[in-house]
Amino acid sequence: MIPRFAISDDFLEAYARIPKQQQRKVREFMEKFKADPKSSAINYEKIHDVRDDRVRTVRIDQKYRAVVLHPENGSVYVLVWVDNHDEAMDWAKNRTFAVNPATGALQMFSVSDAEKVVTDGSKKRKKAGILDAYDDDVLESLGLPQLLIPAVRAIRNVESLVKLARHLPAEAAEAMQWLAEGCSVDEVREAMSVAPTSNVNTGDLATALDHPDSRRRFVTIQSDSELRTILDAPLEKWRVFLHPSQEKLVRKIFNGPARVLGGPGTGKTVVAMHRALHLARTLCTQPSDRILFTTFTANLAQSVAENLKNLCGNDCAKIECNHIHSWAVRFLNEQTHTNISVAKPDELEKLWEEAMLASEEFDFEAGFLRNEWEQVVQANEISELSGYLTVSRRGRGRTLSRPERARVWKIFQRFKEALERSGKTEWTNVIRNARLRIESTGHKLPYKAVIVDEAQDFHGDEWKLIRALIPEQKNDLFIVGDSHQRIYGATVVLSQCGINIRGRSSQLRINYRTTEQIRAWAMAMLKGLSFDDLDGGVVEEKGYRSLLSGPPPQIYKFDTADEEAEFITEQINEILVNRPATHICIAARTAKQLKDHYRSRLHEAGLKYTLLDKTNHHSGIALATMHRVKGLEFPVMILAGINDNVIPLKIKGISSDAAAQKEHMDRERSLLFVAATRARDVLIVTSNGNPSRFIQQIQ
Repeated sequence: MIPRFAISDDFLEAYARIPKQQQRKVREFMEKFKADPKSSAINYEKIHDVRDDRVRTVRIDQKYRAVVLHPENGSVYVLVWVDNHDEAMDWAKNRTFAVNPATGALQMFSVSDAEKVVTDGSKKRKKAGILDAYDDDVLESLGLPQLLIPAVRAIRNVESLVKLARHLPAEAAEAMQWLAEGCSVDEVREAMSVAPTSNVNTGDLATALDHPDSRRRFVTIQSDSELRTILDAPLEKWRVFLHPSQEKLVRKIFNGPARVLGGPGTGKTVVAMHRALHLARTLCTQPSDRILFTTFTANLAQSVAENLKNLCGNDCAKIECNHIHSWAVRFLNEQTHTNISVAKPDELEKLWEEAMLASEEFDFEAGFLRNEWEQVVQANEISELSGYLTVSRRGRGRTLSRPERARVWKIFQRFKEALERSGKTEWTNVIRNARLRIESTGHKLPYKAVIVDEAQDFHGDEWKLIRALIPEQKNDLFIVGDSHQRIYGATVVLSQCGINIRGRSSQLRINYRTTEQIRAWAMAMLKGLSFDDLDGGVVEEKGYRSLLSGPPPQIYKFDTADEEAEFITEQINEILVNRPATHICIAARTAKQLKDHYRSRLHEAGLKYTLLDKTNHHSGIALATMHRVKGLEFPVMILAGINDNVIPLKIKGISSDAAAQKEHMDRERSLLFVAATRARDVLIVTSNGNPSRFIQQIQ
């Protein structure tokens, strides 16, 4: 029988921590080990007093050892850890490896580590256990190993359960947290995406490795090139390991457009990239066939394109990654042999000022007029006064009589004329013209499927263009997004844009990036608000959890900006003792804040930094606006200058427009939410003067 060679996600983390010189030796060993794990040159050593007698160590050199799960019978070999000799021995002694009798998944855990989390106080049964309502049989059926039931039974509150979760198999940790949150057993089973298995052979490691829950932490190596690719970026585990719910979405055949919702850190973009790769391999049968992966922002498109190169290898040539505006400009330029020029925001502002100065209509604020133009006229593709006089303005707040509409239309006409004289156009016109050209010419595009990321930020016109890119068919559109993170677009109902997702909607609920403490703090900022599901419904937030635990966010208030900047510099110097500078990002609401307060202070302190602009690559500390960090993540996030006169940012010209004011406040709140959830391990929030009302509400 051909030997089967697998490695665990824990092994990759351990490998990433050892010195580069030792990593080279580990790689050399692994290549030989994969070629012939039964070679006489490999010395398997038993460990005394080990919990699992199938565990062996193998020598890398005089100092380092790898830990292998090596059954007496069979041909499965699993590398699970690598470390200094003594540390590797200690790690292995405390680990249990078992095929779960209820689910059939291969699990790896330490009973002693779990017991350390349970404090003496929680062991005293003065207070009911948080999961006392469920029998042991129920907990075991959800993947909890029998050996860990006492530790779970000792838990009295959610905070302790969060701390224990990292010592439980991931699927068991998810199930226990969902039960503690009030989800029913049936809801938990559905969310886990894996049904209980009957007649499990707990001695069959080969079958266990094929289980979806095993594949989220163990990968079977098929080739030398695959091994090299994994070891080149061991901490990029998203390329290798997927949650069963994610894997199901990646491979599922949909009979039309499919939508996936999920909070920050739930792996929406990861799923979208794996979906693109899967469809490229299964649908692109001709040399010209392509999968289009599109986003709302150019920076995110650049980041995704770089990650797709690492994920897809040669198949990357079948995937075109572009943000929707760039795609539309390129398409129109190629089709019309022109060079389209789009007006920048400051240029549009001057054109609106020109239109208003030439008008005698002083009853309308600039902000109101611009919103009216975008959300009523452009959204409904109105080109004549007659259309504007009769169109519904539902949800716009301020009512307008027919005479008032006629007066407003005069200003719109002057704006259109000014825009035409400038030789430039608006993005809405570019998007619409691209769609109309496709529809009118019947132009056939090479796309077999379109993947849409950050769906919440797309506008109606962009959705109509996306619908026109590919005919309705199986697996045509795969849409991922989160309305909690809407910082650009307005609420859109997909069905009104010709995209029917009914019966093809899913939701990801596990946060893999942010600790539960940071996640809960950020979600508290949105308390009291409801968020749409992109199709007229409301998002169900129940069950959204993180399996990671860490310190709570650190909130600091200072009297002056100088005091705040000095504190941030001191904090960074302390952090740099244990972390590289690239782990740190300072984010502020405006570019002016970064320039005036934080960049200059870092320069004075001799700290290396990079101002993120057109690139995601940086050396030293990253400096960025809150909008710019969207789609990125950092181990340490410092949100600076979170003052009440800064966020929410004051916008002129919308005082008479209640709808615009609410929309602006919701976007500002979501912007702060997005910035906070870029943090992986540590979140520091500072302000000078009065803190933002959003922070005060949480406190």
